[in-house]
Amino acid sequence: MQLTLRDFFMRLNLVTGVGQRTANRCWRWLDRHPEIHHVDPTIVSQFTDELTLTTAVTNALQLELFSRDMNDTVTENLTHSGCLTIVDAAYPIQLRETYAPPLALYFLGDLRRLQAPQLAVVGSRQPTNYAVRAMRLLLPAVVEQRVCLVSGLAQGVDTLTHQVALAHRGTTIAVIGTGLDKCYPAANRDLMATLAHQQLVLSEYPWGTNGARHHFPERNRIIAGLAQSVLVVEAAHHSGSLITANIALQENRNVLAVPGTIDGKNSVGTNELILAGAKPILNSEHIIEELLVDKVP
Repeated sequence: MQLTLRDFFMRLNLVTGVGQRTANRCWRWLDRHPEIHHVDPTIVSQFTDELTLTTAVTNALQLELFSRDMNDTVTENLTHSGCLTIVDAAYPIQLRETYAPPLALYFLGDLRRLQAPQLAVVGSRQPTNYAVRAMRLLLPAVVEQRVCLVSGLAQGVDTLTHQVALAHRGTTIAVIGTGLDKCYPAANRDLMATLAHQQLVLSEYPWGTNGARHHFPERNRIIAGLAQSVLVVEAAHHSGSLITANIALQENRNVLAVPGTIDGKNSVGTNELILAGAKPILNSEHIIEELLVDKVP
């Protein structure tokens, strides 16, 4: 049995024992062999030997990749959602060039949302009134410039980001840390349904996957990887938003931050980012000039 590269990448992360690191080693091996257009058991033996994968993982790849159960799992996922793989033409170049790109992204909605300039917006799950006012002041003009807002559908800043895009008839992408049939928090289920119908929802986790603690930092690397710039609206000292900002810096993205009061607990992280070199955002133009530098007169 032979698999196309697209079929192979839809299956690879579903194999027992194959994590993000192993999957990316396999992809990079294939990327170095552009003459290979199909994967069969012989090719699997070749790359598992060269990559010195463990016996357990090697056996799982040989047994599961071409199995009927795997066929059924892939069919089940494709019944409910689309799947964008790293070898598809629609896969975003900027995400492909990151350190650990997802090899397959399940999606609901319109993939054309990926073609616009992307601004990631992250921040506190319990934003202050100041953060809410700042977002309502800063983001509408950005949306009107046809910039797509990327966030994680979490409580707080993420939710407001998606809502601002919808309210101003813009575009937005939600990257979630569960399967596409789950919603966290549950209170955002209606918002997620709207985004799936009108916008775009992405996940690297197959249908039926519940949220896990490690999923959300993994999700953050996709949010940062999709965007040209990452805007941190409000973040405490050890906020998860700072993880996204650090990933963005590692991927050579612009990091922008909304300054806060020096005595505000939720402003410690953003103020420290500015101190470390992030661009302070005082008005919408400061964001637009970062994203549309070639288009702004």
